Amino acid sequence: ASKHVTVGKQERRPLKLSLPGDPYGLVELTDVPKGKLTIAEALKALSSHQRDSQTWTPEKVAQEYSLNLKDTKALLEFFIPFQVQILPPKIDDAKQIKAS
Repeated sequence: ASKHVTVGKQERRPLKLSLPGDPYGLVELTDVPKGKLTIAEALKALSSHQRDSQTWTPEKVAQEYSLNLKDTKALLEFFIPFQVQILPPKIDDAKQIKAS
């Protein structure tokens, strides 16, 4: 049961996900305008769709975050979150730089 709030003429929705703490000295958000995402929410939506696109369809993402379906389809098509992988060296006698 999400709670939508209207501020002025703009309808807002509560956040689905927020970053812990206040690392950048910004005021902590509690809600955003409908049709908008925070960076944390965008990354969560993108990674959920990337991991399980059968469950997290564009329609479900749009509904979950109160987004326009056309914008959601574009978001999921053109934005892909980075995956960082650290690959070990392939050879056993690889030289490593040691701290001095």
